[in-house]
Amino acid sequence: MREIYSPCTTNEKPDSPKTCSPLRTAIQKRVPILDWLPNYEWKQHFHGDFIAGLTVGIMHVPQGMAYASLAGVPPVYGMYSSFFASTIYMLFGTSRHISIGVFAVASMMVGAARLRLAPDIPSPEFPLGSYVDPLVFTSSLTLLVGLVQIIMGVLRLGFLTTYLSDLLVSGFTTGAAVHVFTSQLNKVLGVKLPRHEGIGMILRMYRDMLGTLGSANYVTLTISAFGILFLDLGRTFLNPLIKKVSPVPPPLELILVIIGVIISSTFHLGDEHNVSTVQEIPRGLPLPSIPRLDFLPALLPDAIPIAIVCYMFVMSMGKLFAKKHKYKTDATQELYAIGIASALSSFFPVYPVGASLSRSSVCEMSGANTQLNTVFSSLLLLTVILVLGPFLEPLPMCVLACIVIVSLKSLFMQVKELPRIWKICKYDFAIWLVACLSTVLTDVTTGLVISLCFSLFTLVLRQQWPKFSSITLDDTPRQNIPDSVSIVRFGGPLHFANVTLFLDKMAEAVGKKAAGVEDEEEALIATTLIVDGSPISHVDSMGVDALRDVYLDAKKSQVNVFYCALPEEVLAVLRADDANFGAVVPSSTFFSTIDSCLASLQL
Repeated sequence: MREIYSPCTTNEKPDSPKTCSPLRTAIQKRVPILDWLPNYEWKQHFHGDFIAGLTVGIMHVPQGMAYASLAGVPPVYGMYSSFFASTIYMLFGTSRHISIGVFAVASMMVGAARLRLAPDIPSPEFPLGSYVDPLVFTSSLTLLVGLVQIIMGVLRLGFLTTYLSDLLVSGFTTGAAVHVFTSQLNKVLGVKLPRHEGIGMILRMYRDMLGTLGSANYVTLTISAFGILFLDLGRTFLNPLIKKVSPVPPPLELILVIIGVIISSTFHLGDEHNVSTVQEIPRGLPLPSIPRLDFLPALLPDAIPIAIVCYMFVMSMGKLFAKKHKYKTDATQELYAIGIASALSSFFPVYPVGASLSRSSVCEMSGANTQLNTVFSSLLLLTVILVLGPFLEPLPMCVLACIVIVSLKSLFMQVKELPRIWKICKYDFAIWLVACLSTVLTDVTTGLVISLCFSLFTLVLRQQWPKFSSITLDDTPRQNIPDSVSIVRFGGPLHFANVTLFLDKMAEAVGKKAAGVEDEEEALIATTLIVDGSPISHVDSMGVDALRDVYLDAKKSQVNVFYCALPEEVLAVLRADDANFGAVVPSSTFFSTIDSCLASLQL
């Protein structure tokens, strides 16, 4: 398997010259399918792509319907969203294993935006100036999300996702899972609840839910309990057994949907037991139309975080599988791919999509080798849309809620990592906690903004308060260190934000050495303080002044200060300030290593 879909490598030997024109190279870079499809290894890859495509296609159906309810649109539009976006992504994407389509977190963010700006019951104030149909709203939002992602690609802003650390993503998705879980409880109980937004929305939703427990539909509740147990026990016990003999897991969600349809049709749950069902599913593909553009500026505050989250899931899953299978993904091209997929699919009634964690994992485990697997998943999804849609109309909505709830288990299980994170890094623990709690206590979009700001703030804190430590014999194999010598280390770059801390700590260390001289009545014997400068990767002008001031203050206290193991970049800065720094601090103060400094003291 080649390491990367690179242009103009078709069946070439490593030392053969490339013959592609610059135009062809540029086109293949932006449309990678033109490179990998002509070189497709049918004998080796087709079987895996076929099996993976059918397996993922089977998952698309129940998940598309289930996640559509999170976005506040009818179930069939979740399948439309997955079909159009995944088909287009296949042409432009560089990841071989991810499954593009609807997923829980983005669906929740779309639903929150739709509820606020395009509610089902028209608001007297009309947030967008006039009443907007929810499907018109989601199509326009999808177009804007795609445009934001394309602009990010043009500006090469894919690097910004590096600031979304794994701990931030983990805490944020766990908090978002709380929102998703809560939003499905009314379907599980068979009751109607008002939707809330803003700070404390989760608490208000649980307050309303407690007040409606007495009116719960027990038929719906029974079906929900069965569905959750069926999916969870099947994943926990049945899947591991089947995995021993087959890489393809059983389609538990589809099996549950079929069972739900049969039971609902047999016992007439919708008519006789007031169980909410999917109801009408139109047959066939919708006609394309141009999204409304007049209210796009009002959607921008929601489109930007949705665009970032969708891309974040694409890249995180893409990098995970690329590392495992030893190929590379292009961060900028992925922005173009997901952006173009969103922009083009917005001409149909869809909503924003990204990479699904569960489907992508199943796709990889089922043996997918290239994005050709999307052809088979899309064909299966198209068959359901064109032919089988009406057969799903009796499906109880609580079954779709069960699928969503069980899919959240892996997100909730991220809490198990907290004890390990606490032991490793308190800052990372704080990032996870803030990301999770801010998302739970506000809403998904606000939680993302708060957690990102806090994560960036921790970078400032880590730089401002680096660790200052003393090195003892227990910390180093060095022997014969004189009693009059102390070694200290400042664990970070030296700049304006932490220069005060450096001066305070060094004054304290110099003061201790000077006090030791007086106590031991060795005033005529100069004591020595060695600064291990290896962690000081950078200094600014205030850092240079601080190093000079420490030397002068120590000299007044009859303490010799030596700077050891400073990086060459730092030494170059010090040499550049020869008129100020060099005139005060002699070159004999600097040593390349601590050992060489100790050796010179013992001569």
